[in-house]
Formats: sequence, structure tokens, C-alpha cells
Amino acid sequence: MKRILFVLLLVLSCGLLFAQQSDEEKLALQYYKDKEYDKAIELFEKIQGKKPNSYIYYYYYSSLLELDRYDEAEKMVKKQIKSLPNVQRYKVDLGYVYERAGDNQKSEKNYQDLIKNLPAKEASVQELYSAFYARGKYDYAIEAIQKGRRLLNNDKLLSKELITMYQHLNQIDKIMDEILSLVKDDDQAYLEPAQTAIQNLLLDDEDQQKYNTVKTTLQKNTQKYPSNICYLTLLYWIDQLHKDYEEALVLAKSIDKRTKMEGIKTYELASIAAENKDYETAIEALNYIISKGEDAHNYVLAKMKILDVRYQQLISTSPVKMADAINLEKDFKKVLDENGIHSGTSDWIRKYAHLLAFYVDKPQGAIDLLNEAMANTRDANEKNQYKIDLADVQLYMGDIWDASLNYSQVDKELPNDALGNEAKFKNAKLSFYIGEFDWAKSQLDVLSAATTKLIANDAIYFSLLIADNQEEEEEGDEADTSAFLFDGGNSNPPLKKYAEADFLIFQNKDDAALVALDSVITLSPFGTLVDDALYQKALIYIKRKDYLGAESLLKKIEENHGSELLADDAVYQLAELYEYYLKDFNKAMEYYQKIMRDFSSSLYVVEARKHYRMLRGDAIE
Repeated sequence: MKRILFVLLLVLSCGLLFAQQSDEEKLALQYYKDKEYDKAIELFEKIQGKKPNSYIYYYYYSSLLELDRYDEAEKMVKKQIKSLPNVQRYKVDLGYVYERAGDNQKSEKNYQDLIKNLPAKEASVQELYSAFYARGKYDYAIEAIQKGRRLLNNDKLLSKELITMYQHLNQIDKIMDEILSLVKDDDQAYLEPAQTAIQNLLLDDEDQQKYNTVKTTLQKNTQKYPSNICYLTLLYWIDQLHKDYEEALVLAKSIDKRTKMEGIKTYELASIAAENKDYETAIEALNYIISKGEDAHNYVLAKMKILDVRYQQLISTSPVKMADAINLEKDFKKVLDENGIHSGTSDWIRKYAHLLAFYVDKPQGAIDLLNEAMANTRDANEKNQYKIDLADVQLYMGDIWDASLNYSQVDKELPNDALGNEAKFKNAKLSFYIGEFDWAKSQLDVLSAATTKLIANDAIYFSLLIADNQEEEEEGDEADTSAFLFDGGNSNPPLKKYAEADFLIFQNKDDAALVALDSVITLSPFGTLVDDALYQKALIYIKRKDYLGAESLLKKIEENHGSELLADDAVYQLAELYEYYLKDFNKAMEYYQKIMRDFSSSLYVVEARKHYRMLRGDAIE
């Protein structure tokens, strides 16, 4: 309320000021605006002579300098200083007059005297610093702060401002000295200002030299002052900023030990690493917490989370090591045997069922588990989610009609719900897989107005994909003999082959999917499906850790298909590729920025902005 009243009073006072401005002042300011400085000076001198004020003073001062009338400027500034002897900025203005007049010796003496005679008041220090800063006198601005610190016995006075000066002068070592000084007493209250200073320092760091300097300096200080938790925390933070989670884990463990909070920082690191797709470090961190026993902080959470991280690691890998899948299967079974089949374990049930069907080739086991889960829940939404999962397994097995029936039942029961839309979309995809393109498109067109943006976006994409390729087929019917060569006379072989590839991807049969995608490109090397095939291949390459291969394919889409449906997907995927896997953060920022600039209506814009800011160092949560 006080702030609102203050703003209102400020607005009213400004209104009164302008209302009370004399015709003489208005005319003088108009002359100044029109660069008729002689006329402006004549009026400013008259106005200022009646009643000196800072508002008219600076227009008067600037006008005199514009016309190189330094003697008059000196006289006018001295008169202002006499009227307001405690105001530091006018004294800096006097030195600047001497400097503009070419009398550098007199100017320097003026500036040095200001430092020498600086009053022991924080407001005076702040004002003198600001005056020097405004004139670009960074060395003197630094001297003012340092003198003020000595006078007031406060070695943290105007720290942010001092760091700003050092940045203007590109004095990286002094910036780091100041940052370290902020937290030398291990005062946690100064951690955030220290992080902000580092973040600002690294904004322009294309060759990562500044990052290396920051990291090396922090490493030396953590070794020299091992009991300083702030130094450790800053080093931990900078490793996160650079997504070096392996090194960050070592520091997280150390912070936990020294603060006697075993497991808190380590669990935090595990969560961040998993979110950034560094599953190995996340698993190592969680295993470390578990190894500390039940008394460790976050022991129970670590036990629960490690299954999820291992599952995410597994489904993000191709080809999957069967031994890893079997070990994970055993651990899921153990957890469910210990905790039972009920609503509280639904997330584990669903992941376990997916693992059984899609990765260890036990689809019947998955069906039995999902049927048992449906029988043990009274929650209608939960039952429908299990039914969608069951239909997925049936589709995986090739049981088309039962899968379609289950999708349809959920769609019918929840026609305007996100879950119902998901079921409808999956049923439309089923029709797409088996070549019923017209029916699939009719269902996708309905979903294009779905309230769930992701479903609506995917529906629009597949609908347009079908429409574009059916049109292409119709236009080329008379001259195109490829249908008879590649599909025994059946129409639309490229689209059918793409549908086959998409189904193989759904089944996690990536080798066969790659062959099918290559066939799509061979069948129609200049068709509209080329970018779709390249994109799906790139996703498989990422799962196989062939990051350079994926980069090449995505760049082909960017360069050759920049106006097509998957252009924003390819650009966003490139950004993630650089961020998570190739660790080229400048490139990642470039591509996130491209999403925001060139694809402003894309669903990726919000996430692109978030990642761009995080890579810039705005926040780590």
C-alpha cells in the first residue's frame, strides 16, 4: 500500500512540475531540443540565476559544452557547487569541464582531490562513484569505492558496483578476487550475489576462457580453505552451470559430509543430472545415498527414484542391453512384490508393464499385470490409463482389433478428456500403421481441436502428412510407375513404407525401422516425406549415441526443409543435442534463440526460452 501511495505521489508531483513549468523554461528546452544552443543558454542563464536547480542546470551545462564555452561552464558549475557544497556530482562536472578544455593536469588534480576529501558517508561514496561512472571514469569510480570502504570499515560496500567497474576494464582476476571476498567469511547470505556476479561475467564467454578462470580459481580456494562451504557451493554451482554433473557429484558428496546433511545435496544433484539426461551420474548419486543406509537423508526417495532413472536410461538407449533390461525387470518385480498392486504403485506398474512387453519380450506378462491392476482399482481414470497401456501392448503384439477396441472404449467413456483424446489419437495412429489413411485422417482432424496442445499438435502433423502425400500420389498417378515396382501395384508406397517404419519405431525395432526409413527416401527422394524420414533417423541415432550422425541429419532438415512441418522440431532437437550431448552451449543457445525468433508460434518456444535462460546462467532450480 505504501508503495502504491508513493507512486501516486510521484506521478502527481511530476504532473505539478510540468504544469508549473514556466513559458520561459519551455522555450529554453525547445531551443535545446532544436540544437539552438546560443538561444537556450541565454534563457538557461536567466532561469538558473533566479533559482539554481539540478533540472535546468544539466541542460545549461550541456549547452555550454556543446559550444565549447568552457570558461562560462566553469563559472556556472562553481556557482552550483557553492549553492550545494555537499553534492559530489557537481564537483566531478567541474573536472570534466577542465578535461574538455584540454587542461588534463587540472582535471586530474580535481578528481584526485575529490577522492582525498571524500566524506565518510555511504551516500557520498555512492554519489561520487555514480558521478565518475557516468563520465566513464572507471578507475576513479573504483578508487571512490575503495576509499569509501576504508573510511567506513566495510569491505563489501558497493561490491556489485565495483565488479561492474572491473568488467568494464576486463579485469577478470580482480572480479574473482571481489567474488571470493564476498564469501570469504562463509556467509551464505552472499552466495546469491556471488553467483549473479559469476553469471554476468560468463555472459560473453564464447571460448570458455572466463569459465576456465572461474573454475580454476574456485578449485584453488576450495583446496586452500576446505572448511569454507561457500567456496564449495560456488564450485558445485559452476559445475552444474556447465553441466559437468560427474564433477558436481564429488562436490555434492563433500558438501553433504561437511554440513552433516548426508544425502540432501547428492539427491539434488541426482535429480538435476537425470533431468539433463546424464543418467549414469544420477544413478551413481542415488546408489551412494542408498549405500549410506536407512538413516541417510532421502534414502527412501533415492530407493524410489533410482528405478525411474534406470527406466528412463533404458528407454533412451538403442540397442538395449538385454542384461540391463532383465536386471531392471527383477527390481521392478521386487518392488511390486514388497509394496503390492494398488493406486500408490501405479507409476511402477505402468513402467514395469511397458518394460515387460517392449524390452524383455514378455507381452503376456504385461497383459496379466495390467489386468490385475485394473481389477484392483476403483479409480475410473486410473483404470482407463491401464486400458490404454493394455491396448499399447496388444498393438505391439499385432492384435489390432483388441487394441482398437480398448482405445475406442476409453475414447467413448472420456470424449472430452485428455485421456480420451490420447486414446483417440493412438487409435488414429493404429489406423495409420495399417494403411487406413482416410479413416486415420478423419479422426486426426477431430483431434486437431483438442484442448491438449501436444495431442492437437501431433494430430495436425499426422493429418497434414497424410493429406500432403495423398495429394502427391494423386498428382503423380499417371506418370509414376514406382507403385507397381515397389508395392505390387498398390498405391502410395512411400506413405505405406513410412507408416511401417513408424510402427517399427513404436515396437522399438530400430534396425528394421532404419531400413524402412531409407526405403522411404529411395521411393520418393524428392517427396514430402524425406524430412520426416530424416528426422526419425536422427532420433534413432541419438538413442545410439551417434550424435554427429544425428547432427548431420537434423541440419539437412534445417537447410533443405526449413519451411516444412518438422523444421521447428529439427531446430529444437539440434538445440537439445548441443546442450545435453555435444556440450556446445553457445550452439545450443543459438538454436534455442532461433526457435524463439523464427518459430514464434511453435510449441517449443516456452521450453526454448527456459533453456536459453538457464544456459545463460539466469537460474538453476
